[in-house]
Amino acid sequence: MSEGEILILEDDAFILMDIEMTLAEAGYKKLSAHSDADAALAKIRESVLAAALLDFNLGKGETSLAVAEELKNQSVPFVFLTGYTDATVSLPDGLSEVRRISKPFRSTELVNVVKDMTLRG
Repeated sequence: MSEGEILILEDDAFILMDIEMTLAEAGYKKLSAHSDADAALAKIRESVLAAALLDFNLGKGETSLAVAEELKNQSVPFVFLTGYTDATVSLPDGLSEVRRISKPFRSTELVNVVKDMTLRG
């Protein structure tokens, strides 16, 4: 496993706990879970991250785009976890090629994408 932490940004507490449990069971020990963009941005600035999983829509009109931009600037691999498709949400230039994992997702899919990001990251 990579030395850095896996950042998880998800506003739904149940989904957040499920992601944490899934990754912990797969052997990932360094997990940093957040439910809002400000907390995630603070973590990015103070830590070495191996990869990140970002819920696109964080509720209350907030998205994870600022977090995605910061991760991109720091060359940290990440994916969007979202129910939105290209047809419903267009990402800005520079982020349009970021992989999206559709909700609901399978545990194996989540573990495989994290494994892929940490191996190439």
